[in-house]
Amino acid sequence: MKKLAWLAAVLLCCGMIASPASAQRRERNRIRAAEIQASNAASVYELIQSRRGMWLMRNQSTDMSGQGGAAMLVFMDGAQLEGVEDLRQIPVAGVQLIEFLTPGETERRLGKYTTVGAIRVMSRDDTPQDSTHAAHPR
Repeated sequence: MKKLAWLAAVLLCCGMIASPASAQRRERNRIRAAEIQASNAASVYELIQSRRGMWLMRNQSTDMSGQGGAAMLVFMDGAQLEGVEDLRQIPVAGVQLIEFLTPGETERRLGKYTTVGAIRVMSRDDTPQDSTHAAHPR
């Protein structure tokens, strides 16, 4: 029994077993269908602004000189959009999942580097069962 507890502790420390904290953080970085349907927002931008406003604030990063820094990457069903403003044109009616990716997740999962992360929007028609599928830029 001690060996099993020791093995579980090692796997947890190595990140091979998801901790409750990492699961909560992952869910904080997603807006699922039930939350989308319960909102009164007309566009994906309005929904994110009202439910996860911090995601949009990350797009306003500045570099050391105080000038504008990198922009958030935005994907819709795998296609890269021009930027966050494009989210204003996407109605929530056709959206199944909205996900925020940290800079590390963006690079690991999408093969793209950004200092502020990415927002992925998936419609009902094209939502993959596993949200770890990579997006392909247009």
